[in-house]
Amino acid sequence: MKLIKIAAAVMLLGVISLSAGENGEEIYKAKCSACHIQKPKMDKSKMMQMSKEERMSMREKMMKDMKAPPLAKVSAKLKHDFGGDKAKFTAFVKDYIKNPTADKSKCMPMALKRFGVMPAIGAGMSDADLDTIANWLYDNFDEKWDASFMKGMNGKGMKCGSGKCGSGMGN
Repeated sequence: MKLIKIAAAVMLLGVISLSAGENGEEIYKAKCSACHIQKPKMDKSKMMQMSKEERMSMREKMMKDMKAPPLAKVSAKLKHDFGGDKAKFTAFVKDYIKNPTADKSKCMPMALKRFGVMPAIGAGMSDADLDTIANWLYDNFDEKWDASFMKGMNGKGMKCGSGKCGSGMGN
């Protein structure tokens, strides 16, 4: 009886793994959603209608519960950095989630300082699942990268070079 339960559990895990590989949304739910939300909780237009103090307070509240940057922002930043080249984007994502390092990171310095380097969640993923999630990340989000919005949301750049928001890693 114990052997049957173990065999059933192994088969169930296999089915779950296969179903996770069917599409990027399922892989996201299984591997990424514990840390990454898909989109920021409030969009730029709503944030820009607030006073500077309200924006900073709202950002602080939103950041408090976040474990990693929203995937919409990750996708937008990578598309910007790779000039929209899908092949370069997906190659980077597949490599990075298998073997993430601060040197390879494309995060803004303040995000890298806040969140750190992600764990190597892709190390145990199949090539097919890596390809699926990388393509899903590229195809699923159409947000454009707005560096001026990310730099303090007041139109002025932050003084990252002075060590106030990171060590200058990333782009």
